[in-house]
Amino acid sequence: MMFDSIKFAHQNLRKSATATQELLSELENKKIDIILIQEPHTHNSHRILGFPSRSNLFQTDENILPKTGIFINNKNLMAKKLDKYTNCWMTTVQVQLSKSLLIISNVYIEPNTISSSHIDLLKDLMKTFANHPLILSGDLNARHTLWHDRIINRHGESICELINDFDLHIHNDESPTCLTINGNSIIDLTLSNYKARSFIRNWASTVHQHSIFDHALIEFEYASNERIPQRISNTTRRFNERKADWTKFNELIDQESVARITQNIEHTNNTNTIDHNILELTRIIQKAAFNSMPTIKRSTYHKRSNWWDTELKMMQIVFNSKRYLFSKERNPEARQHLYDDFKSFRNKYIRMIRKKRLKKWREFIEEIDTNNTWGNTHKLIRQKLNPQSHTLPIIEDFPYEDHPKIIENIVNSMFPTHRSSQEYIGHNTSLTTPEHEYNISKEYIESLISKTSSRKAPGDDNITYNMLKASKGKISESLAKIFSKCLNIGYFPKQWKKASLIIFPKANKSDYHLCQNYRPISLLPSIGKLLEKIVQSEIQNFLISNNKINPQQHGFIPNKSTITALHSIKAKILTEKRNKLTSLIAIDFTGAFDSADWNIILNNMHQLQVPQHLIQMMHSYFQRRTITMKHNTIEYSKNLSKGCPQGSPLSPLLWNILINKLLDTFSSPNASIYAYADDLTVICSATKIEDLHVALTDSLNFINSFSNDNQLKINFSKTKILNFHKLSFPHPISIDSNTIEIVNNVKVLGVIFENHHIKSKINFTSHIKSVVNKSIKIKNLVLIIVKIHSESTAESASISTKVL
Repeated sequence: MMFDSIKFAHQNLRKSATATQELLSELENKKIDIILIQEPHTHNSHRILGFPSRSNLFQTDENILPKTGIFINNKNLMAKKLDKYTNCWMTTVQVQLSKSLLIISNVYIEPNTISSSHIDLLKDLMKTFANHPLILSGDLNARHTLWHDRIINRHGESICELINDFDLHIHNDESPTCLTINGNSIIDLTLSNYKARSFIRNWASTVHQHSIFDHALIEFEYASNERIPQRISNTTRRFNERKADWTKFNELIDQESVARITQNIEHTNNTNTIDHNILELTRIIQKAAFNSMPTIKRSTYHKRSNWWDTELKMMQIVFNSKRYLFSKERNPEARQHLYDDFKSFRNKYIRMIRKKRLKKWREFIEEIDTNNTWGNTHKLIRQKLNPQSHTLPIIEDFPYEDHPKIIENIVNSMFPTHRSSQEYIGHNTSLTTPEHEYNISKEYIESLISKTSSRKAPGDDNITYNMLKASKGKISESLAKIFSKCLNIGYFPKQWKKASLIIFPKANKSDYHLCQNYRPISLLPSIGKLLEKIVQSEIQNFLISNNKINPQQHGFIPNKSTITALHSIKAKILTEKRNKLTSLIAIDFTGAFDSADWNIILNNMHQLQVPQHLIQMMHSYFQRRTITMKHNTIEYSKNLSKGCPQGSPLSPLLWNILINKLLDTFSSPNASIYAYADDLTVICSATKIEDLHVALTDSLNFINSFSNDNQLKINFSKTKILNFHKLSFPHPISIDSNTIEIVNNVKVLGVIFENHHIKSKINFTSHIKSVVNKSIKIKNLVLIIVKIHSESTAESASISTKVL
């Protein structure tokens, strides 16, 4: 999807929270795409405040008070900050056009402070982007007759020279941009280079409206000769379930059609017939959803100021009228009288804005009084501490015409075509029926549906767990028959093998143009995941009841957890370091789940003596799986040949089956191995440093050999060794020419381990400091939020106690 123009607003906020809120409220219905702000509200912090918490707000990352910012109000624009040209007084972004970039720079230069450093950076910007359309706008505090001001100041002379040097076009008319009781001036400018000048239109300065302070609101439009690509949401959540009529939805599930599907399934073993009937059931649920709940309509622009009511709108009209009257009055005495009247009403207006805003904050606080641990407070703190990026620089930082190839490369990089190193030993095995035919009850299906999380995203059929919960009374019998039939004939329906791929940037990575810095998630159909859970339960119950899973696997096993894993690791270290030299290896795999070889998993299942009908089911599960990535209007699909899809209920179990052989065969008198899914920890000990070196090297060689044989790859740069002694090894520990780094501390399953000089202890000081620092950040964040929104110290203390 594309559009043809970008609407801009430019406003000096005079550091006012009230001005920020009024600006956002006033512009809410104007469809302004980008807001350039000078002197933003910061509450003396290093962050711009008052804008939606999840908005795309660009500012300096320096630990300094920001004087400019650019708010991307249109959530679908593809924008990126240019760090070289962003600092406390300047913010610069690029906006993706279909074939090039639009550069926007927002500047605020304080009065009487312009220097060569300002001009030099602006010149560098102009030279760097001379061949791109560029807009320079801001409060330059520059006055000059060139742009119709009455006087010339030092700022004006410097900016005038810049304009002449780079042939910049001035878009201001004779309208004043700053109005005070002492007079009017034109100090807010909009400039453009020759690539942009002909595309800027409808420039307007409205000095008597929109701002409660003395700077005009400037608006203009960039009407491009290129189509401007928009970001489109490709979510699988299609329906607005908050507005669903669930009674109607349930009534629209046609009982006769569902009964016919149930009967068809009972009397067939034909996989095509099974697939056809599953498709019919899917359509019945989808049709009921379409007719009982609205589809989600995602707003292009940020919604804001739900406290902005009719009373405030009426006061705004009076406020603007009073401001206009005093601004036009020429008689000094009458002007002063009108100004005093305006100022008095302005203060009343500001107090009312604060009152309305505070009322909404109180409603937020009341939510804290509930027993919901994961309510508004938790969400707010999590978002502030770990702000999520909703952009994909790996795609959006590049020209739109390159996106199809980039998306294809992402999918092929994350899911490369793979030829197994092993042949599936059961490929000639005839169909085996289970010893006891499955006859799953509708009550079991209803129980399974009831335990699902409504927060889980659906697959490409858009059917959610909420829909299954609402209709379980009507569809559970049919699902029971379908699942039973699939298990009895060893068939996993093809419709449930279609995954939708979404990728998320991993936290704290330096280069988001690399595929490895993104986490792939496969969104699978909800009904198919119910069958996966049944299969997972059947296989896991067999493995556990027959003691097939190695006891050192702590991941996704009943009665095991990170706690049991950490307890075992800690106990082993303390036991060994009392009398021996001890070291720990933390092993990291590259794309572990995505690298799992299907034939090896199936062969391991044979060796573990998993019942043949369940192996056949898994063989069917692996056949003709597809993954599809959608970005805006671009779509790319491919057939999968390996990997445990992250998002599938079966994935952890499949990984455990793959890695179980390593745990069973790992044997060393001087080493012990522990696993939590793909997190491997090895503890080696010996009385002599040379023997410890051998134990570490042998352990790593064994695991590396297993990895090579099983199509896995150790990430040697992230694999670390922690010594619980002070001796040095005679040689570096190297595997396949990769030297393993020895570190002072290492994180294992979220806990930081360090050596302690006392042999009976482990040092957790760094971990404790980390937890304390995180707690302090949360506390400080809460106090800042509460202080901003509270009227008194007593109220602030009360709210803080509730939150913490």
